Amino acid sequence: MRLIGLAYLCVLVVALAALRLQDGTEAPPALVPSPPLAAAVLPEPAPESNRVDLAAETVPTAAAGAEQPSRETVTPPVRRRRRYRRRPNRIPNPPTPEEWVPPVGPVRIALQAGHWRANEAPQELSGLKRNGTRWQNTPEWEVNLEIVHRTAAILEGLGYEVDILPAVVPPSYRAHLFIAIHADGSNDPNASGYRVASPSRDVTGRALEIRRLLEQSYGEATGIKRLPASTRRMRNYYAFNFQRYEHALHPMTIGVILETGFLTSGKDRQVIMEDPERAARGIVEAVTAFSVTPPPAVGDDQ
Repeated sequence: MRLIGLAYLCVLVVALAALRLQDGTEAPPALVPSPPLAAAVLPEPAPESNRVDLAAETVPTAAAGAEQPSRETVTPPVRRRRRYRRRPNRIPNPPTPEEWVPPVGPVRIALQAGHWRANEAPQELSGLKRNGTRWQNTPEWEVNLEIVHRTAAILEGLGYEVDILPAVVPPSYRAHLFIAIHADGSNDPNASGYRVASPSRDVTGRALEIRRLLEQSYGEATGIKRLPASTRRMRNYYAFNFQRYEHALHPMTIGVILETGFLTSGKDRQVIMEDPERAARGIVEAVTAFSVTPPPAVGDDQ
């Protein structure tokens, strides 16, 4: 456009000069039009291939007036890990097996019906309120309590002192022998068997003997197969943990836990629900064979 404007100006000047020469007189100065403003200011448009689409390079923004989300709503909340509150070691220096002595008085056997009256658990054992298995409308504690009652009746007939305990053990409970009686449960209806466990840390040094006796006598009396492996929860049963819990056994109390069978197994229910006397007999035979708890009549003769 600029070249066109300059060419137009040159042609006009030449034409005026020619007229002046023809007339022989000097022509008045002509008004030379200035180049078009657009040609002087605006640059020459670029070819189509070199144009840049600015709209395509612009980042879209939210519409005017729209509420923008705050940083708090966009950033997910940070979950803080609950700090573990260490419980004090109630008995930092427990007795050793060499220091063990039996309680004073008649031979006392404690039978605990697992999960019975668990709603009475204190704060330190609040988890007991949500535990326990069931079969249809029968909760585990009812099956455990029936076996405990039958076992206690046989032992008392032999001259033993028997305490029937609920889920919560009295603080520092003392007896010659403590047996916790429970039942298993599983989503697998084919799961079957019983198992026995002694404390993972037995300061009496005598729980292993009664565990082995109970493993043998209970299987022979009931015909239920024995599961060779006990669970970590059994070995660390809360009643055994006198260093952490107030409601636990005295360190000198020998303790074991028995899972009598699976409530979810039809085969096991034939014994623990329909014929609990067999389960009771299996427990009694282990008690009478244990060196620490012989029948009172035998002990008197000695």
